[in-house]
Amino acid sequence: MQLSPYLTFNGQCEEAFKFYERCLGGKIEAMLTHTGTPMEKHTPPEWRDKILHARLIVDGKPLMGSDAP
Repeated sequence: MQLSPYLTFNGQCEEAFKFYERCLGGKIEAMLTHTGTPMEKHTPPEWRDKILHARLIVDGKPLMGSDAP
């Protein structure tokens, strides 16, 4: 069995994943904001540039996360 952790942040997901990428030697595969997605109209304006979904691969294993208002 392989676990795929999913972390939630209060607006700091992008910063955290860039830090993890540097420190853990991983590669960010996805970093999507709410803007331009169907969720944009359901998201407060101040959260539209926050992360809807991020995916980082470290040693072949995924770490995922998002900002949750």
